[in-house]
Amino acid sequence: MATKNNNSSPAAILKKVFNHYIVKSALILALLGFFVLYGTLVVLRHYTHHGEALQVPDVTGLTLEEAGKVLRAQKMRWQLSDSVYIASYKPGAVVNQNPEPGSKVKENRNIFLVINALAPEKVKMPNVVDLSYRQAKATLEAQGLTVGELIYVPHMAENYVLKQQYRGQDIRRGTEIVKGSVIDLVLGKGLSDEMTPVPNLLGNTLTEANEILKQYYLNFGVRLYDNDVITSADSVKAFIYRQRPAAGGNAMLQAGSPVDVWLTIDESKKPEIPNETE
Repeated sequence: MATKNNNSSPAAILKKVFNHYIVKSALILALLGFFVLYGTLVVLRHYTHHGEALQVPDVTGLTLEEAGKVLRAQKMRWQLSDSVYIASYKPGAVVNQNPEPGSKVKENRNIFLVINALAPEKVKMPNVVDLSYRQAKATLEAQGLTVGELIYVPHMAENYVLKQQYRGQDIRRGTEIVKGSVIDLVLGKGLSDEMTPVPNLLGNTLTEANEILKQYYLNFGVRLYDNDVITSADSVKAFIYRQRPAAGGNAMLQAGSPVDVWLTIDESKKPEIPNETE
């Protein structure tokens, strides 16, 4: 009677295959590769905080110490990147940040801060008398100064600077003055009563509206803020939702005339800006 050869059974064949040193080595390498790959993914997931995102808080208007506390509480770091001087901010306050408030970042992200300088930088007053208004504006801005009120007087040199003034007094060339100071210009209005259209200022901040007004040789009149404008940061962000006189139609003003504006930060009052076709 013949006996059954156990070496020919499927189990025996598989055992023989898996006991072969080449197969064993391949299996070991495959397992090692799997664990190395899995471990790498776990480490990367932990290191990059995969799927986690933090919202950047708004620290503008705060001191560096206050901003640091707020950012550390949100598991973020901060770094001072620059300083500027803005009269409407208190010395040492944060005036700008990058990334912006509301941005999504990873834990321990560096937030770069710009602060208001403790002492204002000074520049020398240039001479813009006898220059055209446009030349004078460019010269003042190149020195870090701002064009203030445009005062028109009868004179044949239309839109040419007759006097340069600071706080109601004539200012001489070379006088040291705080960077960002406002310089008023006395301009000739020609021998006729020059008229200019009333521009649309709605939806613009004061800074943006000031640039528009100067293009039309006009000035700000009364500036009225809503009750929601409380801090200096609010006043910077506030936009114009009403103006007098209104723009459009055939509205015209004499050069140098004032335009009254109302400002708010209430987005519900923001006017719709028509497109070019409209």
